Amino acid sequence: MAIQSLHGVARPGWTAGVVFLGILALATLLAMAGPAQAHLLPAQTATMNLAGDTAYFVVSVPVSALEGIDDDRSGGASRAEIARHSADIATQFNRRFQVTGDGKAGLALMTMAWSPQTEGAPTDSAYVVVLHSVRFTEPPRVPAVATDLFGARPGEAQMTLTAKRDRQESTAEVAILRPGASEHSFFKGGLATFTDFVRLGVEHILTGPDHLIFLLTIMVAAAGWRYWLSVVTSFTIAHSITLTLAAFDLVRISPKITEPGIAASIILMAVLNLWRGGPETSGWPRIAIVFACGLLHGLGFASAIGAMAADATLRLATLAGFNLGLELGQFAFLGMLLALLELSRRFGALPGLLPAPRLASITALVAATAMFVGRILPRNG
Repeated sequence: MAIQSLHGVARPGWTAGVVFLGILALATLLAMAGPAQAHLLPAQTATMNLAGDTAYFVVSVPVSALEGIDDDRSGGASRAEIARHSADIATQFNRRFQVTGDGKAGLALMTMAWSPQTEGAPTDSAYVVVLHSVRFTEPPRVPAVATDLFGARPGEAQMTLTAKRDRQESTAEVAILRPGASEHSFFKGGLATFTDFVRLGVEHILTGPDHLIFLLTIMVAAAGWRYWLSVVTSFTIAHSITLTLAAFDLVRISPKITEPGIAASIILMAVLNLWRGGPETSGWPRIAIVFACGLLHGLGFASAIGAMAADATLRLATLAGFNLGLELGQFAFLGMLLALLELSRRFGALPGLLPAPRLASITALVAATAMFVGRILPRNG
């Protein structure tokens, strides 16, 4: 099937300058940041070190997940508020952060809350750091964690938990806990890890509006299986490259760069779709820009699952499972989208409405602009 524009007759006029500027803008975003700076314990993360019969935890808990902590309703917690409510924080944590070993509950030895802020910090912290230890009757083979300590604010609905045995990097395993998948058993082996990350990949792509909106903008630009296959393949190869590089710690860029950059990539594609008087909407220049955007989205996928397992076998299982899940979720969305595009082509737009592809591009532009602004604004904590 020949490729044709969905926004009207395509005009020639793609210049090398337009392509260069589009790719340069995204390449600049990739180059702006070096390796992400290390933090003592970033928000939405936790660590577990299993040493013999005792598990030691350091957990970042959103203030919005706790009751009665934010006295002044600031949306965060000061050092004084955390100190004042430390006993209550410990009680809530012990009730809502359950640890078992081989199916048997452990005995909590210590739970202590403290502020991640330095003295005199100008703003309250959005999270509390909790130190916790649990002892079992014997060293557990498969420890498990279940929790509902997820926050109510954007970005607080998951916890990235890294577990190790005896502080050995070679045993490290990562789990993403979130509502609906709030429990994880560690050290079960490569196959179980692969299966868990297939599910996580599907969930991430289908619940991530930024990636779905980007797919929407590239799919509605033109019609034809050759075009659709080329842009989807370009996006898939690109995000797989950077996801793999990040998984092996060869590339590390802060989410403060990648998240606004992903929103900017949607804005770029939507503007190109709507720019009827300028370049055509399909062909190799468009594929090249989609590839550049895909590199950025791959870094976003990598930041979503945090640090990969350090053990080579588990790292490969994690990467393969997550990537497969991404593709399965992507194909499910694209199948639904292509069906809707076919209905739009057959029946046309409703009276008084813009054609579906143009309406989709405008909607994507508005949504991505809101995302971009929200991601560059400073947050407490």
